[in-house]
Amino acid sequence: MHLQLIKRPRVRNLLHALWLMQPCSGTINSELEALARYAEGKRVAVEIGTDEGVSAAYIARAIAAEGMLHCVDPWIEIRGTTNPSWCIAMRHLRRTRVMAKINIHRDFSQNVLDAIPAKLEFAFIDGDHSRKGIEIDWSWVAPRIEQGGIVCLHDSVTPASEPWRVLDSTRYFTEVIAQDPRFEVVETVHSLAVLRRR
Repeated sequence: MHLQLIKRPRVRNLLHALWLMQPCSGTINSELEALARYAEGKRVAVEIGTDEGVSAAYIARAIAAEGMLHCVDPWIEIRGTTNPSWCIAMRHLRRTRVMAKINIHRDFSQNVLDAIPAKLEFAFIDGDHSRKGIEIDWSWVAPRIEQGGIVCLHDSVTPASEPWRVLDSTRYFTEVIAQDPRFEVVETVHSLAVLRRR
């Protein structure tokens, strides 16, 4: 099938529905494996930016059997119709049998603060990569992370193999998050930064 056609969200949704295509993710395998490793056994987790549900499935499988992952994403309608990424995500999460461990919040993160637990053991931030977007997400996630808890931030490190990957989220991480005395950086995996609450 022509590559340009496969990139169309509605075509991807159809192919996914027919079991002919896997969901897409900007998070590479080594980063997904790191997310699962750091989420292992956690009971209260949040993911900002679920998109097609790939990372959510990894995290949900890794958290404790009684754990809950709060997935936050607006899945904005496209030209008045359902966002195909929403359809793919819901289908993928059902197919991977993790829906019982997931609470969906279909909105922007700043609009669902009251629905997210006050104490978190794990967070994955991969939402709006603009400076304002990452600033909003960090401002409410950071205070909720319990001592010893983990925060993973995607597109926060510029990999040596991808020197072009300098985003607002990368700059904000370097200038603000990495300097936050409440946290220590414990690992970087490709573009993923992993921090632990002191």
